[in-house]
Amino acid sequence: MFSKSFSLLALLGLLQTNLLSASNEVLYNSCRFCHGEKGEMTYLGKVEPIKRLDKTALVTLLQSYKKGEIDQIGLGKLMQAQIANFSDADIEQLSAYIASF
Repeated sequence: MFSKSFSLLALLGLLQTNLLSASNEVLYNSCRFCHGEKGEMTYLGKVEPIKRLDKTALVTLLQSYKKGEIDQIGLGKLMQAQIANFSDADIEQLSAYIASF
């Protein structure tokens, strides 16, 4: 009995991890073109790779872009449009994912 319950819990944990991974990929999908597969690209020779930023810096930066508070090298409106539909939880999750690169 214990082993069946344990197996079910282990399976549910794996499913949750897989769903979270897919969700991370979906959130990051719109970032790939400019920032690379793992945040490694320098964009337009001006924007440093985002993989160098920690989660806190990423959250602050993305929230500022979303609110229209910053416009680094003239890309503020572009970034604002990219994350317009992201919730605060999405921004937290995306930032943690990028910081894991």
